[in-house]
Amino acid sequence: MVRTRALGLTPTLLVAIIAAIPALIAASVTGVFETPDSGAYLTYAAMIPAGPLPRGEALLGSSPAPIPLYRTPGYPAVIAVLQYVSLTHWMSLLFLVQLLSQALLAAYTFRVGLALGLRPVYSFVAALMPAAGSVAVFQSAVMTDALFGALFGGAMLLLLHADLMPESRGRTSKLFIAGLLLGLAAAIREATPYVMLGLLPAAFIAAAQGRKLLGLATFILPALVVSGLIMADHYRRSGHAVLSTSRQIVMVQALLPLVSRGVPVFEGETLFARTARETVVGTDYFSIAALNIRLFEAGMTAPEIAAAASANYARAWRQHPVEMLRATATRLPVKMLWITFMPVDTAVDVERQRGEPRPWFGRPEVLWRLTKEGSFFALPILLALWVGRAIGLAVTLGAIVSPFLLARSDSRRAAIFCAWLACGGFVAVYLPVHLEQRYLIPIVPMLCLLGGLAIQSVIASLLPRFAKSTAEARPPRTP
Repeated sequence: MVRTRALGLTPTLLVAIIAAIPALIAASVTGVFETPDSGAYLTYAAMIPAGPLPRGEALLGSSPAPIPLYRTPGYPAVIAVLQYVSLTHWMSLLFLVQLLSQALLAAYTFRVGLALGLRPVYSFVAALMPAAGSVAVFQSAVMTDALFGALFGGAMLLLLHADLMPESRGRTSKLFIAGLLLGLAAAIREATPYVMLGLLPAAFIAAAQGRKLLGLATFILPALVVSGLIMADHYRRSGHAVLSTSRQIVMVQALLPLVSRGVPVFEGETLFARTARETVVGTDYFSIAALNIRLFEAGMTAPEIAAAASANYARAWRQHPVEMLRATATRLPVKMLWITFMPVDTAVDVERQRGEPRPWFGRPEVLWRLTKEGSFFALPILLALWVGRAIGLAVTLGAIVSPFLLARSDSRRAAIFCAWLACGGFVAVYLPVHLEQRYLIPIVPMLCLLGGLAIQSVIASLLPRFAKSTAEARPPRTP
């Protein structure tokens, strides 16, 4: 840790400041904006101070997807608190909260990179690369992505940091804090108990010898308690112990690729199957809403629709495993492989948030045509687009192979492998159901660190002098 102490807090503070700049630029263009999903959070937030949440028939009969069952209460509660502080400026306060959370995450990423043995410049770059990605846009959005990304990403980094530390006291405190962050994350996104499964190996290593079960319990319980409380409240108000009824949408959405290929995934004569066959169109996401409306009008409640959709999804895996695997594979487009660094693509997303179609500077074929026509700006932008994607691709591929580049004697090997498993587990939860680029925001900082480590290792193997200086910079480890 000698190099870390020598650097002091100044570089860490600089990382936090620089990491905030892309989001500030994006906000200056888009302002704090709403997405199609934002309305549900705003409606829920308005219900919190208005009095007791609806229950019984007033809840289940209110709509095909009652918001107090469909969404978890954490993010609406944040909005409600900020609206209480300032009804006029709450959106600006929300942006500041999300901006600060991501700036702190970037600063901590830098510190963890140093503990990992990255050279300071590599750690500096790895900590800042995520700031040029999707998170720069979604810090301005009334959406859970930036805040959830900071909480879950922070938990991942804490576990990696703990796994790299020899001191049991420091490791235990980081394990405890990581558990608390995941507890908060569980209140914001219902998938938390599932995506945190990939973190269990890292938590097991971080737990003190002789107290592994206690350490794991400390880590797991906050998220389980929060999820249990949400389910208990939902049972009290609806008679159904569900964490969320979002399955009524996503479990049908997962089958759209199969429907478009003519695979009979809605078999049987149940009300759900018959209505789905008549309603769901493989290329039309909005047909899922029509399905829910028709089932609701036929007497099914949101929890019942969610249960039927889940059962149908499970049956699709049993009856059509090859088609389901094919659909899973198609949910990981090539563009996901450069999520670690995509400044031009992020600028495109900023422009699209203004309601514009995909702008010309984000379309390689248009840029190439303009270049051939003699445009002065097209070629530099095209080069920036491809160079940015190439860098992002190199870092992501480096992250994928990072555990296999370390020698067996390397003391970091177990920690790196656990971090690798955490990233893979996160993707594995979303991929069979539905995956969007913004969903991966929580794991991008870790991917950048792992990718940076892989690139450093490759360079070190090619340049002996570089390898020697890297070894000297690495913090000493004790057995």
